[in-house]
Amino acid sequence: MATAARRGLEPLWASRAPLVLGRDHPLSRMAALVQVLAWQVAAVSGAVVVGALGAAERRGWGIRLLCAALAVELALLMLFALARQLRREHVLRLIVGGRARLPVAEVSREAHRLVAPGHRAQLAERLERALDEAESWHELPVASRPPVGVRLLCGFAPEVRAIAGQLRGGRSALPGLALLELFLAGGYGSALYAGDEDLLREYLWRIRYLICPAAPAGDADRDA
Repeated sequence: MATAARRGLEPLWASRAPLVLGRDHPLSRMAALVQVLAWQVAAVSGAVVVGALGAAERRGWGIRLLCAALAVELALLMLFALARQLRREHVLRLIVGGRARLPVAEVSREAHRLVAPGHRAQLAERLERALDEAESWHELPVASRPPVGVRLLCGFAPEVRAIAGQLRGGRSALPGLALLELFLAGGYGSALYAGDEDLLREYLWRIRYLICPAAPAGDADRDA
């Protein structure tokens, strides 16, 4: 319970990123924005409670306050979620660059999440599911088909299976896990569905190399 409470309050705490990386670093700026939005969400939540109490007593001002506060709260929560996602992407880029040991809570927390066996299994499942969708794209109902760009993944089936196998069966290096997370970030807006074969090839090669640096060496020699 104490751990859950700390996680709930985490967005309200000041980040160490400006001290370690400088105030102009993208992570520092995004961490500051997350904190500001978290405090605004907390403040508007108080107005929601007051409005709910007024509405429960059938006060006209209570209903008006509740409606207005809920609208503002919803908008703030959407901005807050977006800011947290952008903050995570900046953290992932630092980890890809080999800076996972920075004394910044956001970085250490993300590194711990990435290496968890359950999370590695989820990443493997997402990759394998995307490959299954690519290979059976024409058989899927039109309404449930992913973007057509995913079909390019069929040409990289060995790479996808090798990455998934490494995620499940071997020790996966942290930079590779972070790059894979970036590759999959954004759902249907991610590079996985972009329909760019060169971009897909580059991502998959880099992910496989970073997850297990020795693994693609033979492939690289063969392709040369």
